[in-house]
Amino acid sequence: MAKFRPKILAVDLTTGKAEAIELPTGWAQDFIGGRGLGTRMLWERQPQGLDPLAPEAEIYILTGPLTGIAPGGSQSCLVFKSPLTEQTIGYSLTGGQWGTELRCAGYDGLVIRGVAEKPAWLLITDNGAEFRDAGNLWGCTTWETQVILKEEIKDPGARILCIGPAGEKQVRFASVQQEFFRAAARCGSGCVWGAKRLKAIVVRGTRPLAAVNPEDTFHVRREIEERLIASRQNHRRAYELVRWGSTVSLRAHAEKARLAVRNYREGAWEEIAQIDGLKYELRFRSRARSCFSCPLGCMQVGVIRGGPFDGKIVCPDFDSTATIGPGCQVNDLGAMVYLSRWADEQGLDATSLGNITGFVMECYEKGLLTLSDLEGIDLRWGNVSAILALWKKIVSREGIGALLAEGVKRAAAAIGKGAERFAMQVKGVEFPGFTPQGDPERALQYAVADRGPCHHYGGTIAEQNHRVWADSLTVCSWHRRLVPPEMYLQLLRAVTGWEVDINEWDIIAERMLLLARVYNLREGMIPLRDDVLPERVHQEPLTRGEKAGTVYPRARFLADRLAWYQRRGCDASGIPTPEHLDTLGLGFTIPVINDIFTDGV
Repeated sequence: MAKFRPKILAVDLTTGKAEAIELPTGWAQDFIGGRGLGTRMLWERQPQGLDPLAPEAEIYILTGPLTGIAPGGSQSCLVFKSPLTEQTIGYSLTGGQWGTELRCAGYDGLVIRGVAEKPAWLLITDNGAEFRDAGNLWGCTTWETQVILKEEIKDPGARILCIGPAGEKQVRFASVQQEFFRAAARCGSGCVWGAKRLKAIVVRGTRPLAAVNPEDTFHVRREIEERLIASRQNHRRAYELVRWGSTVSLRAHAEKARLAVRNYREGAWEEIAQIDGLKYELRFRSRARSCFSCPLGCMQVGVIRGGPFDGKIVCPDFDSTATIGPGCQVNDLGAMVYLSRWADEQGLDATSLGNITGFVMECYEKGLLTLSDLEGIDLRWGNVSAILALWKKIVSREGIGALLAEGVKRAAAAIGKGAERFAMQVKGVEFPGFTPQGDPERALQYAVADRGPCHHYGGTIAEQNHRVWADSLTVCSWHRRLVPPEMYLQLLRAVTGWEVDINEWDIIAERMLLLARVYNLREGMIPLRDDVLPERVHQEPLTRGEKAGTVYPRARFLADRLAWYQRRGCDASGIPTPEHLDTLGLGFTIPVINDIFTDGV
């Protein structure tokens, strides 16, 4: 059997045409799939300086060679130029079954370009692609959209990616959703879809997935699965994840003063036990759900019992809980999980949304914004009705909401009066649910990560390499603690026929990571200006918890950043050296970078 070569479906929304395309030989083996392959496509297929919301801008929805085959190989990766930053790569992953279904329809990825004349959705099956009118769906929430499409298609096996009203209004941190609670949330993928008038992509495939060596594939896959099943009992973190979901770690991070309390000021919060995974299990949890082919099952679905949101189905995760709960001081569990659900329904990145809300609360607290500025919304800490009122304005882009829909960096600049000091962002992307003052490793990764601050980027060099591999194979990043790289490479060889061994693991990872950095440089990023942290991290000590009094001193940060640059083969300005790029097989980028930085940085 021939070696694996991905099949890509290119969709032009302007012309209403779709055709299968082949990528150049070697791209897949050099960049694997998912995040890595999407970065290569973004570099090659998109001209320098293109507006991320222009009709010509493309968004790639990619699986990996292990999607639908590896246990937990369920991820789909959306890669695009970020509308939040306008000068960096954006990517976001979502689990569930959508990616597997796409592969079973005969495609390993999609290229979406153009703008539909009127709102449209796309149906992809074994027989190809079909464009359909989404006029009846425009304005619907992501939940309503999925229910309507399921009824129209009348096939329970179909899987749906869609945007909500926030994406339609091009809120810059809008998400793409599937299976109600699963989101490709970060960096504004939903905003890109909205600009293209693309409401949904429905996939249904029935073809079996092939492997170059089926027998080896079966045995390695079974070994990985058995390892994951055993971890439910013999690995503490896996046990906690299966039983309580990702929010179980909130309490531990609060004890270590790592949470985004009061807009990243305090770190620790005495009331965290009221909203964490243990309390959720006691009050609301109904059952666990898994992504396709995952033996763990970390999604904890529940039903709110009592209070104003009684009967609502919910499924909280760590980041939304951390930025909305501690970040905005929401200590009522029912309200907290409902707010997370509301963000999913509207198609919003709940992490960015919680961050921005905490920013506005601090501006209101300190007099930078008045009750009149907020149009009568009394945005005190923990005021749930006020939070919902503000969010509705963001989704509709009305009043103050129109400004906040642009993201926290633009909002702070427009407010002025020193508001930038309270905007916890890097490169225009909002901090996730951890505050980094007392955690230098995390703070550094926030500064240098290619898509903006991201705790999933990885702290150490080894972890960063493992993460980009997981995102490119499109296997769950949680499994990296449980499955060693050698086992994934065994499975990759069996499935694809590629001769990739452990000695190439770090080389391929660095190739993928540095191509993203070089892409950002091409699009206008200047490392010494943009690989930076908010002043709060350096100058304002945490006020509570075991790290009270802690900051990340600027001098230490600059030394750590320089060391990271050197470890990654960059010069003191953060630009990869031509020699290192050539060694990694990225020589094709050198003329572009030399042309940009002829006169230095």
